[in-house]
Amino acid sequence: MPTKNSSRTIVQIEGCNGSWFTLSGPGMGKEGVFLGTNVEGIYDAPVKTIYTEHANQIGASFAGVKNLKRDIVFGVTIGDTDNSDWQKNDSEWRKAWSYTKDSKLWIETNDSRRYLKLRLAEQPVFRPERDPNLMQVERVGMTCVAADPWWYEEDATGEWISQTGKDSGVVAIENPTDQEVWLKWIFQGPGSWTIPDFSFGDDRFENPVAHANRGIQMPAMLPGAKWVVDTDPMEDTLRDTNGSQIWSLMRGKDFLYPIPPYTERTELPVSVTGSVAGAGIQVRIPRTWSRPWGLQ
Repeated sequence: MPTKNSSRTIVQIEGCNGSWFTLSGPGMGKEGVFLGTNVEGIYDAPVKTIYTEHANQIGASFAGVKNLKRDIVFGVTIGDTDNSDWQKNDSEWRKAWSYTKDSKLWIETNDSRRYLKLRLAEQPVFRPERDPNLMQVERVGMTCVAADPWWYEEDATGEWISQTGKDSGVVAIENPTDQEVWLKWIFQGPGSWTIPDFSFGDDRFENPVAHANRGIQMPAMLPGAKWVVDTDPMEDTLRDTNGSQIWSLMRGKDFLYPIPPYTERTELPVSVTGSVAGAGIQVRIPRTWSRPWGLQ
């Protein structure tokens, strides 16, 4: 039974073409589309544990965890609305989906709002029992794939602005999620910035103590330049917002460490030399979760 603190979950689709559909919760069906039952694949992110074994070993040895893509299956009921018939609403729903571009499944509860990036994995399933143009309603089955299995909230941010062009300060970060996150840094020239890459006790490179206060001095920037650092090893480490190819300026130096799950508020040091008063740096902290709600 619902409790006095319960509230209806809001489920929405943000189409790859920018359209919006509210499938469940307040406003549901305004666009003629309602969420069905037995939704599959939205809860814990799928994983596969990896074990190795040799001929004379008793049991096996743990070798890691592989995060897998999600397969999402759900159905919708599409009907007419006051200003549009079933066929029009069905067409708008289909135009919101692509095999090559992301749509977003948004889920909002009373304490979070997160999205999952989806694409069609196969064609929508349509098996009408009656003429939908006569009945003005029909069910459509959706099979989607989330190549990135994480649920996202909007990034958190922090910033620091230089007062002299040659000074240091701190930016505050935290990671309240159940997943490690990789920071993004955005900063401007002229000058040379030093950006933190603390290990937070991580021993993946066998240097948790030596790298406890690790920092990377960035290449010198020209006036007016604006650079973006993405510490995620699966992304380009360094890029210029004007499109110039600058990754080679790193000369083999790279960022090594993510922010661990459930890291409390921490102040990270940043500094700049050879710059001007008013030059700034922003840190963006992704919010990635394995579930559409909870785990705070």
